[in-house]
Amino acid sequence: MSYWTNSGLEPKIKLIIKLYKMNISKILNIVLALALLVLILKYSIKSNDKTTDSTTDSKVEVKSSREVVLDVINNRKSVRFYSDEKVKDKDINTILKAGMAAPTALDLRPWKFIVIKNKETMKVMRKGLVYAKGLDESPVAIVVCGDMTKVHKGNPEFWITDTSAATENMLLAMEAMGLGGVWSAIYPSEQGMSYIREVLGLPETIMPLCVIPFGHPKGVEKAKDKYDASNIHWEKW
Repeated sequence: MSYWTNSGLEPKIKLIIKLYKMNISKILNIVLALALLVLILKYSIKSNDKTTDSTTDSKVEVKSSREVVLDVINNRKSVRFYSDEKVKDKDINTILKAGMAAPTALDLRPWKFIVIKNKETMKVMRKGLVYAKGLDESPVAIVVCGDMTKVHKGNPEFWITDTSAATENMLLAMEAMGLGGVWSAIYPSEQGMSYIREVLGLPETIMPLCVIPFGHPKGVEKAKDKYDASNIHWEKW
């Protein structure tokens, strides 16, 4: 028998070793728990930071419908110079849909639209429309017309107001879509109207109001502040 057995120390030593092992296990468990807690806290802080950042960003970017609409109206400008980038057909249809959302007297909708993408056609049109400079570079143009077979017989001139409202709607749609265009008058010039009728083969019942050359702006045109309080009268003149 060994000295440890004879002296009665062996059980005590075993107990000490057992307790030591138990303490090591507990210590390791505590360390692991603390490490896990640190990781959880670290992840939670990062998540909160991202949420705060995205919330802050959304607050900066998001505008009310009122602000968006008024920004488009106030930032509309005449654009006559365009890049070579083509305008997608789906964007052209979006613009035309906006045009046909315009108000119209008696809901008669006496508008017709001719989409021109052929450069040669635009060059020919330009020869007879001195002020339509946008046709020199535009990748596409829309000729806005009134259909006299659809107007109110007692008030045929409503075609002018209806097609004008449609024209403005399309110009605003272009502004909202990052495009640019310019209202180039055809009506009321008899010479201009006759010339466009001949170039585009319009029937006598179709009245060309204007042509809108448009595309992706080449430069950075700025809107003009046209507000003038002296033009406003309240209640009476």
